[in-house]
Formats: sequence, C-alpha cells, structure tokens
Amino acid sequence: MHSDSGTGRGSSRRLPRQRLGLTVGIMAAGISGLLPAAGRAEGGPPANVMFLVDNNASMQEYSEYLPEAFTPGYYPTPEDAAPGDLGGDGPAGYNINTGCSDPALVAAMSWFDKDSSDPAKNGSISVDDDPTLGSKFFEPDKFYHSRGRRLAWQTEEYPYSLSSFFNALNSHGDVLTACYTVTNWKGAYFDSPMMNECMACLQTKGWWRGPVVSALTEPGLNGPTQNPGDPPLPPEAFRKWVISGRVLNVRPPKFVVARKATKDAIAQASNVRMGVATLGRDQGWFDPPELLKGMSPSCTDSTPAINESALDRAGLKQAVNQIQFRNQDRHIGEALFGLGGYFSSQTQDNRWGSWFAQPINPSWGWPGCCDGGTYDNPYTGQPGATWAAAPDEWLKAPYVDEERGIYLPGQPWEPSESDDKSICFDNQSTAVVVVTGGTPRYEDNSVPITRMMELLKAQGARHPDGSLVRFNPTDPEHNPDVGGINYCNEAVKYPPASGTYTQADCDYTDYNWPHGLGVGNKNFMDDVAFFLSHMDLRGDIEGSESVRTFVVGYGTHSPMLQSIAKAGQGGFYRANNGTELRSSLTTIIGGLSAP
Repeated sequence: MHSDSGTGRGSSRRLPRQRLGLTVGIMAAGISGLLPAAGRAEGGPPANVMFLVDNNASMQEYSEYLPEAFTPGYYPTPEDAAPGDLGGDGPAGYNINTGCSDPALVAAMSWFDKDSSDPAKNGSISVDDDPTLGSKFFEPDKFYHSRGRRLAWQTEEYPYSLSSFFNALNSHGDVLTACYTVTNWKGAYFDSPMMNECMACLQTKGWWRGPVVSALTEPGLNGPTQNPGDPPLPPEAFRKWVISGRVLNVRPPKFVVARKATKDAIAQASNVRMGVATLGRDQGWFDPPELLKGMSPSCTDSTPAINESALDRAGLKQAVNQIQFRNQDRHIGEALFGLGGYFSSQTQDNRWGSWFAQPINPSWGWPGCCDGGTYDNPYTGQPGATWAAAPDEWLKAPYVDEERGIYLPGQPWEPSESDDKSICFDNQSTAVVVVTGGTPRYEDNSVPITRMMELLKAQGARHPDGSLVRFNPTDPEHNPDVGGINYCNEAVKYPPASGTYTQADCDYTDYNWPHGLGVGNKNFMDDVAFFLSHMDLRGDIEGSESVRTFVVGYGTHSPMLQSIAKAGQGGFYRANNGTELRSSLTTIIGGLSAP
C-alpha cells in the first residue's frame, strides 16, 4: 500500500515517464498559451483523456452578442403609437430601433451576407448536422427566434427555438409565421408596420431586430429573469430577434461550437482511451462532476495497442450530445477534484476515502471565517456556517432529490471490474481536457483545500521553480502569506503584447461565493489541478499515477484558467472560433497519444 504522502510501494522502482513540457508562446491560428512539447514515452501505454465540457448557462450565448448599434435620430418616435407601430409599446414589447435598415445596425451586421458566394459569410453549411440530434444545427433556410445574447430557450423565453434539453430546435419555414409568432398572433399586430417590417427584413436580409421587453410586455412573452447570485443581465438579453439558420451557421452559440469540436476530436483521435464528463448539478456544497461516459475502450482492448474497433466513438459522441447547458455555477475546480476521485484506486483500496473522509481537521479544512465555516452569501443570504459539513461531503453517493424530482449521480468512481479501470497500466499518462467558455465562478471552492495541502507538503511537493509548497490556513483573513497555488502572475494577456496579470487577478470574489480569505489564494481551482498532477492517485499500481489538466478557453484567456493549466502540468489554449477550438483539442490529444 502507498502511504498518504504518495511515497510508498513502488516509489523506489518508479519507471521514467516523459511529461509534456510547458512554454509560453503563440500557436498557429491565433491560439496562445502553455504548450505541450512532447508525447508519452516510446513504447508506453496509451494515454487516458477525459473531456470535461463546460455546461454553464453562458455557453448558450453567442461569442459576440447580436448588435444593439443604432444611429441617433434614425428611428421614428411618434406620439400615441399603437402596439404595432414603429415606436409603439405593447404585449410583444417596445418597438424601438427595430428593423434592418439603420446604417449603424447594417454595418454592425456586415459579418453576414446571405447573398455572398462565400459559405463562411452566407451560412449555407450547417455547423452540426449530426443525425443523432433531433434537429440540424442549423437549417439554412429556416427561421429561429433569438434574443440578442442567445437563442431563445424554451425554459426562460417565448417564443423560443432551442429546446429545454439542447438537442432539438423549433423553427419556421415562412416569414409570416416567424414574424407573427413574435407577437403570439395578437390582433393588435395584424397588418401592422412592425410586422410588415419584420417580413421584409427576413426576405431581404435574413434577419430582423425586433422589440425590447418592456413593462407592458405580456407575461409569457417577457423574460428572462436574473438568477440569484448572478450579475445583472445585459441589455441584449431583452432584445428579440428573428434570424435565419444562415446567420446561426456563421456565428453559432458557444455550446454548438464546443459540442461539435469535441465530437470531431473524438472522431479523429487514435491510440488513446477517452471519456466524457461535465459539471455536476447542485448538491449542496461540493458538487461532483457528472460522468457521462467512462473510459473507452476497456483495459484488455488497450494492450498491447488500442483496439480502435472497440473504442466506442458513437457512445462518446452521444455523451457529448447529452450535455445540458443550464448550470448556474461554473465549478471547474470541484469537477476536477471529483474526477481525481474517479481516476483514484478508491474501489480497489479506499484511497480517496482514506484521504477525504470526514471529519477533516481543522473544521472540514476550510481556511475561511469562523473556524470552519464562511461568511453568509452577500447576494442571497444563504448561511455559510455549515460549509461542507456533510458526513459524506467529498464522497457523495447517488441519490434522488425528491424535492426537485431529479436523480443526482454523486461522486463518480471507476467500475469495480478490473477490465474497466479508469487507469489500466503502470505509469500511464492521464489527462483531463477542459473545454470552457469562461472563468470558474460561484460555489467552486467547496473542496478540502487544507487536507490537499497537507498531503502535498508531506511528500515535499515543489513549485516549477523548485521552491517547496507552503500553506498556512491559520487566521487567513489576517495572514499576509497563506501560501498555496497561484500562478496568475505568469498568465499572458491576449494579445500577448498587452502585458501580464498579477496574483491578485485570481483573488476575484464578486459573484463568487464562497471563497477563501487569504490574500493570494482566495480561489482553489488551481490548487486542485496542482494536487492531481503531483499526487500518486493509485495504491494498486506500481509507479506514480497522477492526472494532468489541459484547458481550452473558448473566447477567453482568463488568468485563472491559465493558472489551472500550469498547476496541472498541462497547457492552456485560447480558441476564438470552432476551427481553433478543434485544432486545440487535436493538438492536445496528438501530444498525449504520440509514441
């Protein structure tokens, strides 16, 4: 058995394992970050890759919101306007700056031209026409209801086009139906200037900017509503649009791009075992990740080389299609921690349980206020005194939440059958590849930070510069140097010439409760990545089995994401579009799977 320090059986017999190096630079196609330099050792076992796909609700949004640009004085402001008049207000919203002719708006929409001969500008090719989905994403000659920030979603907006489960679409094939559905066919809008404008715009431009939700907007036609603890919604959230599938194929929502790129990477990868996970549902404090598809193929089919026919690519891609992008939190750190448990030898020797069973001292391991708790949520008033106090906090079993009527899968473990282990071989390279659209935020600090640091210090863990890892949770609010992991001062801004960040940039606390109180380490996502990449997670296999973390930031170069990638001994990539996202994933997997 290995000891808690990770220096037990097999440590003196450890086989050399080539790791991917970390450098800072710019890749082709505008991808920046900490880059892998080499693959696994020649003749070594195939790598394990777990895709962790961000399912935060912001993934529904467009990379760039539909424009609110307008020319001052261009739009009419008549007195006593009827609901359907330009400038009128009524049950469908306030008709202000609608249409498709305002010069400022036309210029802001110039990235799309349905009459162009270039598919990249005319949107004639569907982004994702996966036949296992309920609809093509997107049909070029259909019309869809949208808000300025995202497709109108069945759960919060009407009229909607995106189903509650993100696997199907509601569209219209004619301009009359598409336009009048915006008003719910209210008689006040029949043969009105607003409806005539909508139909003309769809016929000539392929898009129409419609009314804004107002105080007069009828219930059911208004929305969305702000979630407690979230920042205020942007103005674009309340602007109604009707757009063709062509528009959506040119600038699709983030989740469509991430879903398609991940499936493409799965289809193209070779000589690698793969799995799919996403951020888990709210389970109180610590929220385990949701494992959608365990590692494939089996251990037997992975030696002496991968049996490609046994790799369940269809099942992996179907798992990606199952992801529901509705999470209020973006708890990447908690998900990484839970995946550490999945890759551990818990079912073989209780390794994770021996590390993280309650009670963890001091007081559940929280370096915050009041000897174990934390302050109350400043946005919702939720009490923080009982932070992470459940007896099974980091070992949660599956259960049914009867109040919400949902099944919660709990902490994922590898199957007990030896052939389906998450890690099969001695010194096998294992990595989590995070695909995310933003900074980790809100309830992502419910991890046993003090216990992780104790284990790391016990084995003499060191930073990349060779210095020992330090951590002192005593009175963190007044301790000027709590230690821990924070590489945000080494993160690169985009473009790189614009300077660097500081460690303080990763001490963000706005809309991010609960958080630590120690300056320089108020957020623990990078601490988790460091723990996974420096600890031997298995006591049943000789050698050292750690898990590295790679991060692909889709439209973001958040310093915390970069710190996570460095702490995880992986790499960070920024991707600005689907091509770059797919290229990033292919590069990462290629580096891990190369002989």
